[in-house]
Amino acid sequence: MASRIKMTVAIAIASLAAFGCATPGLHNTNGNTLKTVALIQGEPNFSVDGAYQELEEGLYTQPELRPGKKVFAPLGDIIPFLGGEYSLNGSTATYSLGGHNVQVTIGSVDATADGLPFKLDLAPELKAGSVWVPVANVWEKLGAFVKWDDTRQRLSGAFILPPSQKLEDFARGGPVTEGTLTTQKPEFYGSADGIKLGDVILGYQNADGGWPKVDRDVNLLVPVNKAAMTGFRNKSTIDNDSTMKQMAALAKVYNATKDQKYADGYLRGLDYVLRAQQANGGWQQFWPEPQGYKARITFNDDAIANVLEMLRDVASRSPEFQFVDVPRAGLARGAYERGIALILKTQLVVNGKKTGWCAQYDEKTLQPVTGRAFELASISGNESVNITRFLMSIDKPTPEIIAAVQSAIDWFDDAKLTGIKLERKDDRTLEFGFDRRVVADPKAPPLWARFYDLQTGKPLFTARDGIKRDNYADVSYERRVKYNWYADSPRDLLAKDYPAWVAKWAPGKSVLK
Repeated sequence: MASRIKMTVAIAIASLAAFGCATPGLHNTNGNTLKTVALIQGEPNFSVDGAYQELEEGLYTQPELRPGKKVFAPLGDIIPFLGGEYSLNGSTATYSLGGHNVQVTIGSVDATADGLPFKLDLAPELKAGSVWVPVANVWEKLGAFVKWDDTRQRLSGAFILPPSQKLEDFARGGPVTEGTLTTQKPEFYGSADGIKLGDVILGYQNADGGWPKVDRDVNLLVPVNKAAMTGFRNKSTIDNDSTMKQMAALAKVYNATKDQKYADGYLRGLDYVLRAQQANGGWQQFWPEPQGYKARITFNDDAIANVLEMLRDVASRSPEFQFVDVPRAGLARGAYERGIALILKTQLVVNGKKTGWCAQYDEKTLQPVTGRAFELASISGNESVNITRFLMSIDKPTPEIIAAVQSAIDWFDDAKLTGIKLERKDDRTLEFGFDRRVVADPKAPPLWARFYDLQTGKPLFTARDGIKRDNYADVSYERRVKYNWYADSPRDLLAKDYPAWVAKWAPGKSVLK
C-alpha cells in the first residue's frame, strides 16, 4: 500500500501547483491526505502515489482514449482503494468519496454530483459487468484536480481526502513483521510479544480460514487494519507464502503456550488449504471465487512448493504438528501426493525435451498461461528453481521424480547466460534515481533469465503492456528497474544442491557438462 502523506497547507499548495491548479477554499488541511492517482494509456493499471495497482484485479483491463483525449475506464476498483464506495444498482452507478457523491446512468450523459445535474463528455457503458465512464468528469466532481499529460499519455488526479480508517496505513517496521514472523528465536513464541503476534494473526484470519496478503514490512505486533483491505486485498491467498506463514507462526505459538485457540486457528488454515486444492492437484493463487489470472494454478513466488512443504510436515505428524488429528493428517498426505503428480504433469517439453515449469497454468487445461500482464506464458528461470529443489527434497524419490529433476537440471545448465552482468547506474534525473542495464563481462558468473520463450527457448522480456520483447533494454523504464528480469538462484542449485542429490539418488548419472 502506498505511504500516506500527511498534509500541511504548504505541501498541499505545492502539490496542487504541480497540476497547474489554484487552491481556493484550502484553509485547514490538518489530518487530510493528498493522494495522486494516475491512469496510463496502454497499461492495465492505475497508480496511487507512484505505487501500481491493477485497474481491474486479475483482469487485463486498459483505459481507453476516446476522441478529444477523453480517458474512458472503469472506476469500480479505484474509488474503494481511495477509501470511497462504489455501487451499481440497475443502470445507475454511484461513486462516493471525500464527502462527494456522483451518480451516472449507463447510456446517458446526464449525471448528478452532490444532487446537482451536470453533463458527462461521454455516456457510460457497461462492459463485462463493469461501468466505464469518462474519468476526468467523475474525478473532478469528486473534488480532484485533474491533469492530462500528452507526452506520457497519462491522466492524473490529485485528491484531498478527509481522515478515514480506510486510508490509515498499516503499522510498519518493528521487531516482528510479515517478513520475519516465522524466523524469530524459539523462545520468542512463548513470550508476551509471541502471544501478541498469535493474537494479531488470528485477528486478520478470514472466515474461510485463509489469510490475505500484506506487505513484508507490516508490523504484526499491531492489529492489522482490515478496513483498508478492500476487494481482492482482503481475499485469502497463497501468494507470497501468505496463509503458510501465518499457519507456521501459529503452530510455533501453540507449541510454546499450549493455548488451544492458536491450534484451532492453524487447523482452520489447514482446512482452507485442503478445500482449496483443485481436482487436478493444484492450487489457485486466490481462493475462493478468484477473478481473471488470480484463478491460475500458481507456481509463481513458490506458492505451490510452499503449500506442499507444509502438507508434508503435517502428513508426517512430526513433533511440532502432533496437535493435528490423524484424519486431517491423512487428508494432508493425499493432497501432498496429488500435488507431486501435478508437478510431474506440468513440466514443460520443448523440442522433445523436458525443461522447467511455467509460473502459472490454466486451472482447467493445465496449459502454460500469462499471469500478470508482464508475466507471459514461458519457462520460468526463477520459479523452476524451488520446484526442482522441492522434488530433490523428497525422500526415496520414484523414477519419475528422478527423471524430472535430471531433465530440469539439464535445462538449467543449457539455459545459463554467460559473459554478461546486470549493472546499476545512478542517475538523479530519472524517476527512481537509477537505471539498470546489461553489460558485457567475460568474468561474470552465469545468470538466468526470469522467463524463456516456449518456442525458441531464448530469454523473454515484456512490460506492463504485455508485448513480447527480445531485449532487456527494450523493457519500459519502470518495469526495468522495479522487476527482477534476471536470476542467479540456479547457481547454488547446480553447484551445491544437485551434486549432493545425484550422488545419493542417481550416482554416476550427473547430467552436468
